[in-house]
Amino acid sequence: MLMLPFSQTPKFLTYPRHVPGLHIVKQLPIEMVAGSTYEWTVSFVNPKSEESLMNVTLEITEEKTLIGPGEFKIEGTLESYDNPPRQHHYESLNFVEVSGGVFNSLQTVDERFNIIKLRISSVPNLMPGKYTFTLTIILQHKN
Repeated sequence: MLMLPFSQTPKFLTYPRHVPGLHIVKQLPIEMVAGSTYEWTVSFVNPKSEESLMNVTLEITEEKTLIGPGEFKIEGTLESYDNPPRQHHYESLNFVEVSGGVFNSLQTVDERFNIIKLRISSVPNLMPGKYTFTLTIILQHKN
């Protein structure tokens, strides 16, 4: 069994305003097994339920080797709802690998409460190493 130690570095960037209530709901484990799938969940608040373009980028790096295309697969869902708790809406986040280990998804958000669930899978023959997962979320309000 191959164990992959890693660190997770969430970065939450906003443009042009700060997004309150941004936090990690479920962290990745300290060690991951190659060929397995893990879930990372974050949430944020859109205080005025403003329509915004959300750019989610996940960058995976390893300190000694380059990540090759196809070594990881990212799937995501966005769960959104307004206050008081109304019907929850679920949308798939379509991640595209823009280069080895860098995944990007664009989505419109317009509800108050938002939960992003990422499913991160790796190939079974992934090289052992110390991997860093950096999540960047950018919101651009349309107003």
